[in-house]
Amino acid sequence: MSAFPGKAVLAREHKWSDIENLPKPDKLVFETWNAIPDTYMNMKTYAFGVLSIFGSTYLCEQIFSSMNYIKSKYRSRLTDDSLQSCLKLKVTSYSPDIEKLCSDVQKQKSH
Repeated sequence: MSAFPGKAVLAREHKWSDIENLPKPDKLVFETWNAIPDTYMNMKTYAFGVLSIFGSTYLCEQIFSSMNYIKSKYRSRLTDDSLQSCLKLKVTSYSPDIEKLCSDVQKQKSH
């Protein structure tokens, strides 16, 4: 049995904040492979290689999907630089500090 209760158990018990604190499955997979003794180094190296393929494939698919959405037949004149900037905005998880931005903006005076 797992050392961590599953999402279903926590949901049944209405422990919503505990669900957010569960370790990520990919982290558990890598921790498991790291726990294997170094005498099996070739097997560990192979496993990490195989596991990294799926993550990079997912990212490539996500980027191509975003690129097809951004550069559609209606927006076909985008330059490569503009497309690259749009893709960066689409696939990164940047969220600006709205309060800081709003406080930096000069308030417009009425005439």
